[in-house]
Amino acid sequence: MFMLMTYDVEAKRTNKFKKLLRRYLNHNQYSVFAGDITEAQAIQLRCELSQLMIPEDKVTEICCANRQNVDVYLLSKHESGKGELKRSPLEDHRRDFTVL
Repeated sequence: MFMLMTYDVEAKRTNKFKKLLRRYLNHNQYSVFAGDITEAQAIQLRCELSQLMIPEDKVTEICCANRQNVDVYLLSKHESGKGELKRSPLEDHRRDFTVL
């Protein structure tokens, strides 16, 4: 699958995210990473992100099996900082208001 991932974290935490994401994806621009990744690698990446993230961090994951199928998720951590990541689907990219 193809994955695009971005992050928005405090400046002092960016190097930790950059090092982790570079192990799985290509570093395209500042906090933007993309590339081909297997489902097993994606699961491992999410697991490692879960250990690294704090509630204030924002990570966006965009996955697609092919050009016609794009899934966008917002990854977030519970305010307590405990538990696994919450993975919420975003549907904004599916709306095309220029057609109306």
